[in-house]
Amino acid sequence: MTVGAAPAGARRFVLCATPAHGHTAPLLALSRRLVDEGNEVVFFTTAHYREAVEATGASLAPFAEEYDAHDLMVANPERESSSKRGVRGVKDDLRRIFVGPIPGQHRDLRAVLDGFPADCIVMDTMFLGALPLALGPRDARPALACIGVMPYASTSRDTAPFGAAFQPGSGPLHRVRNVAMNWATEHVVLAGIQHLARRRLAEAGAPRFRGYLVDLQPKVVDAYLQGTVAGFEYPRSDLPPSVRFVGPILAPPSTSFEPPRWWAELEDTRPVVHVTQGTLDNADLGRLLLLTTRALAGRDVLVVATTGGPDPAPLRRDLPTNVRLERFIPHDLLLPHVDVMVTNGGYGGVQQALANGVPLVVAGDSEDKPEVAARVQWSGAGVNLHTGRPSVAMVARAVRRVLTKPSYRERARALQAEIAATDPLGAISAALDGLCAAGAAGAAGAGRAAG
Repeated sequence: MTVGAAPAGARRFVLCATPAHGHTAPLLALSRRLVDEGNEVVFFTTAHYREAVEATGASLAPFAEEYDAHDLMVANPERESSSKRGVRGVKDDLRRIFVGPIPGQHRDLRAVLDGFPADCIVMDTMFLGALPLALGPRDARPALACIGVMPYASTSRDTAPFGAAFQPGSGPLHRVRNVAMNWATEHVVLAGIQHLARRRLAEAGAPRFRGYLVDLQPKVVDAYLQGTVAGFEYPRSDLPPSVRFVGPILAPPSTSFEPPRWWAELEDTRPVVHVTQGTLDNADLGRLLLLTTRALAGRDVLVVATTGGPDPAPLRRDLPTNVRLERFIPHDLLLPHVDVMVTNGGYGGVQQALANGVPLVVAGDSEDKPEVAARVQWSGAGVNLHTGRPSVAMVARAVRRVLTKPSYRERARALQAEIAATDPLGAISAALDGLCAAGAAGAAGAGRAAG
């Protein structure tokens, strides 16, 4: 990829995104912001996102077919069973989708940089193809920033390992637990993934790294910008200095939406319960969405369910009379009317609810969803059902509890206020501009020294 000279004062950015909605959507929003500010952006992800990328004003550099994991990241019958596979499923995803492609991603990223000399590379949490650059000499690469689009995963003496979904604790007994579990995860449970990462990084020409793969990004990038507020993330006394909480990158306001015929019912006096399985883990709507409609059938609530993709028409004829089912409703329009949101725990959707002061009931057991649910529990903003396949009675009890116990809404509203005080895209843009300026100053200084 070869481009002409950038406009005066413009920066050049390469954004690298894992091909899943929760990973690409925040970087697409950032892409639009950077382009609107007069910068040039190349977006490195799968070709499935070409239309969305180009709509931001960026150019797409597509993943090669050899590591295009789009079909593995979307819901499909084969991957639907990942939640049932437990640790084996997590290892399989790490091997095929995240760690395995490192050499190919790095090769193609270098090719992009050859034709587009970027000032800064920005990647999402799980894009690992830039790690070989991060591990190499600082003066041989652009600035590097990571956007945290999932719960912060690096180990800490104050937290159990990511994936265990245990509540944090900094007391002596908790720290003994944390150190032991973190060691076992790195050296036993995920030892094979750790060895694979070392091999793949060596194949990409990276120097050998010390420590745990999960801890690597915050230690080697120039800035790690976590997309949440401190009130929704575990406190850590050993947080790396690169980490900064900038607030969640929320979905942009809706520009076109035709309300369904029942929309005025949202103004009724009965509580509104919204249930969703998100856009990824929704191949089997019986796991949570349809189960919730049964749990709340006949109760004095209005249930608004969205499939997130699957056609709702075949499901409508058997629904209880207090349920309204649609494929999609923009959250910025729906959530101001909602009293409780029942969800499988997508990071972006949960934070969208909290940005509207909506407490939650969370039932998640795939990807990072158990960790999201654990943070909802820790923050006091909702109920964690500790399973992705709850019973009808469990959901009914949890919804009733959130509706009748004021503390859940109070905590959700406290987080709403904290989120409202942030400007995530503005903070990220300013941080990136600072990185670019520092890099330019360093290059100029090196040139003077060489002269």
